[in-house]
Amino acid sequence: MLLTYFTGNENVYEKLENYLSGLLTSPFEILRTENGKPCLEGAPLFFSVSHSGDKALIVICDRPVGADLEIVKKRKYSSVLARFSEQEKKEITGTEDFLSHWTAREAYIKMLGSTLIEKLGKLSFLNGEIYDGNVKAECEIINGFKDGCIYCICVGK
Repeated sequence: MLLTYFTGNENVYEKLENYLSGLLTSPFEILRTENGKPCLEGAPLFFSVSHSGDKALIVICDRPVGADLEIVKKRKYSSVLARFSEQEKKEITGTEDFLSHWTAREAYIKMLGSTLIEKLGKLSFLNGEIYDGNVKAECEIINGFKDGCIYCICVGK
């Protein structure tokens, strides 16, 4: 897995193409699925891109992958939190906890190539694990904090 994090005004997709050019020997094209997820047609690699403000995260992997990055800043999240389970609400004591839960959901949805509308209400994040309905998701979860950002990467098994 190749993971890169950067700040500044660089074009995320230009940077992604540069990385992919170094990893793939044949020409490639970045396309979009019917849900709008960027993907590679016919290539043995998967990728996910996330950006928040001037920070960005690119993950390239040989398995389906999703990534989300959020800058930690005060924000109102009570309307979204109202949709979370009571168990989850007990785990969330502040902005960083909320963002850990949110980025896990977003990364998982990206890994699946799904949409927030389709999946958000069906997901929960408890004790560091994603549940899709009542079933534990088949993915590896990598959470972190860097330069004032919370991120999550979900990699398919």
